[in-house]
Amino acid sequence: MRYLESGMCVVFRLIVCLALLPTVVAADIQEVCEELWFARNAMLNEAGYCFTPPLGQSVFDNSDCTTRQPRIEDAVSAQISRIQQIEQNPPFLEEAGQSCQVDTSQTELRELRFVALRQQVTFHPATDGRTGGCVNYMGDDFLVFSAPDIGARILGRVESGFSFSLAHLPWRDWNFALVWRDTSLSDPITIGWYRQDLRESCALLAE
Repeated sequence: MRYLESGMCVVFRLIVCLALLPTVVAADIQEVCEELWFARNAMLNEAGYCFTPPLGQSVFDNSDCTTRQPRIEDAVSAQISRIQQIEQNPPFLEEAGQSCQVDTSQTELRELRFVALRQQVTFHPATDGRTGGCVNYMGDDFLVFSAPDIGARILGRVESGFSFSLAHLPWRDWNFALVWRDTSLSDPITIGWYRQDLRESCALLAE
């Protein structure tokens, strides 16, 4: 599994792009850094955190915030710490010796896609910038959830013929995916956590 290679190498195009020499593009790096920032702060937002920087206020809407010192569950706290560690020492910036930088004085995330879908998730995944995908899933239907918990809200269903990403780090025995109805690279139809190991049920696998 390679790190992000170019702006055109999105999930299923990786089937072709993985054969190419890696050429890291700034937009790819910034999107991963913005995803890590979003994931970490979205979980703080779920806990009622009141944001001060313009970016947090704009992305998460402070109208329902309650505190600057939220009480956070142990699992969420551990995931936030894990994300912070990646932000501080991202593998995709290892050679440059840099950390992720997101300008919180701005009012929008300029590179992160599918924000509306991501906002449905309550426990957010970490990513180290690697990419991959399952193309044309051939197994039984399965559900995806807002958190790695069988009691969490159901966000969607993955059916035979669908495709999904393999670009996030697992949480215990759960995995996370963006889900497409086909391989057309249109917008994903759902997003969420699932518990199965499904790699053997993919017609084509890039990882």
